[in-house]
Amino acid sequence: MEWFNAIPGIDEIDTAESFFDFFELPYDPSVIVAKRMHIMGDFHQRLAAIISVPLENIPEGEAGVTARDKAHWTLARHLLGLSYDHFLQGTLATQSGLAVYQRNNNKRYFIPLSSLTEVQS
Repeated sequence: MEWFNAIPGIDEIDTAESFFDFFELPYDPSVIVAKRMHIMGDFHQRLAAIISVPLENIPEGEAGVTARDKAHWTLARHLLGLSYDHFLQGTLATQSGLAVYQRNNNKRYFIPLSSLTEVQS
């Protein structure tokens, strides 16, 4: 992910909303509030899958640096958009790759209130 970390300004982003603003992507704030961890986790997985970005016909010098940064920004924007769209299409249990949703194979468990005990510290 060296290519991603080299995008100018990326190290100043500190919230999910900031990522969407930085990459100029429209978003529904209520979706981000409810699914931020899942969207950003999926985005991270997509970024990690791209080991390097092959760039062809990049000129030398400052123009090349600018072209490379723009290509990296565009790729990251696309991946974040894919992650956001992925979670608009279903429930978290079906769309999320997080282990908490996968470990019980979508089984539901019932724990009666009478079996819960109060913990005192």
